[in-house]
Amino acid sequence: MGIFDELEGQYNEIDKKYAIIEFEAASRGWRKKEEKYKRKRELNDQAYFLFMFTRLEYRIRDESSQLIKSKQNSIISWKQRAAWDILPDGAKDDMPFKKRLTLLLEKGSSDYNLVVSYYKERNSIAHGGNFISSISMPNVISELKRLHRAVKV
Repeated sequence: MGIFDELEGQYNEIDKKYAIIEFEAASRGWRKKEEKYKRKRELNDQAYFLFMFTRLEYRIRDESSQLIKSKQNSIISWKQRAAWDILPDGAKDDMPFKKRLTLLLEKGSSDYNLVVSYYKERNSIAHGGNFISSISMPNVISELKRLHRAVKV
């Protein structure tokens, strides 16, 4: 069982509890309680989205670093290796996220575009905002699991 499966189970459990309370409050006409739990579900979505995206972000940093190191160590011709030698070889080195992503996924591909759209959502939430677009967490979780596998070198 991977980290995404574990997080998915936790997310579903919490979301279900909040949804039940929200539904009961709506059924009884308790608007304040309904709004309170609707907001809790929104915050839960944001928290789980951020945490899950950071797992993908870490994977992209790690895999891109492995690729760079591999190229730097395996290419014998200086002319072919020069482009790789100017790249930082550590996962913590300063290299923008989207540049690292481009090493692993074709720029403009559907997977690349999806990761970039999730990255924009992540940035909005991380800087105090909300989701930029309407999302379905079950779909997002499924896509993040798939993308986590797709960015393997």
